[in-house]
Amino acid sequence: MYRNLMAILVSGALVTMLSACAASEDQTEAPAADADTAADADTAADADVLTTTLTPDSDRAAIVAHLLEAERKKINTEAMAVNFPDMDRQTAYDIQADILAEKLKTEERVGWKIGFSRMPEDPATLDPIYGHIMASNVFEPGVPVEASSFVPDSATVEGEFAFLIGEDLPGPDLTREQVGDAVTSVVGVIELLSTWTNGTEENPSTRDHDVTGNVFHVGIILGETRVPLSEMDFTKETATVVIDDEERASALATMNMGVDPLEALTWLANELTTYSDEYLRAGDVVITGTVFPPPRMGAGSKAVMNFTTLGTIEVELK
Repeated sequence: MYRNLMAILVSGALVTMLSACAASEDQTEAPAADADTAADADTAADADVLTTTLTPDSDRAAIVAHLLEAERKKINTEAMAVNFPDMDRQTAYDIQADILAEKLKTEERVGWKIGFSRMPEDPATLDPIYGHIMASNVFEPGVPVEASSFVPDSATVEGEFAFLIGEDLPGPDLTREQVGDAVTSVVGVIELLSTWTNGTEENPSTRDHDVTGNVFHVGIILGETRVPLSEMDFTKETATVVIDDEERASALATMNMGVDPLEALTWLANELTTYSDEYLRAGDVVITGTVFPPPRMGAGSKAVMNFTTLGTIEVELK
């Protein structure tokens, strides 16, 4: 699958992936009216609430079920911050790995994403984290994205750089040159985000809680322009976002890790093996994090992402 995905991406063909196909039902058999009515009522009642709850004693299976429901329903939950305020990084990635394992039962992982890789004013506070990208998170260019894909009033848009990986990269001691040699091309990308893990004033959400929420990931839209890494000059590459005809943010690619997106990719190639058995594989798509503070957009808005050499990408929320 990974190699097939790479072939599709490199060829520039349209990428449309769905997490699962709905099972067809036999329409000739009369349904049991009472049972279906009750089921419909339960579904409607549960649509805007989380039916799974957490306590400080909840085991990992309960945590995974809760976070998957919050992600699926796009409902913010404070339960992680409230019940597990001192969660450590390894535990957070273990939970994320269990969530990924559940998703892999119905769809495939196509890549990885990096968050918090934009260089802050104080470099000492740089603390990137990573999440996964599933087949259902790859959105088709030109097709509007439903506002229901986000927690209400939380949709944000990021300008990022994607690397297409051509060979396996088992860390943890990979050099920048080794990682660069495995890159087949660089692509502009829009990442869409929302958050379903939040905190309270007494128990604020931490970076580790963000790990369990898959670092806010909703989806990506890949650009059509593919450029070999050897032809990229990240010191001159800018991403600029225009929302509803108003420029909202712009920054150089060198904001990634304070160096460039390849630096972020090298970090991920080694970091994956620090907290898991995963590693970058041939066919993976890796997005390296926004280069500017991401602006929000709402239903009916249109965002246009312009890159210096990587073309233009558009997305509309409906």
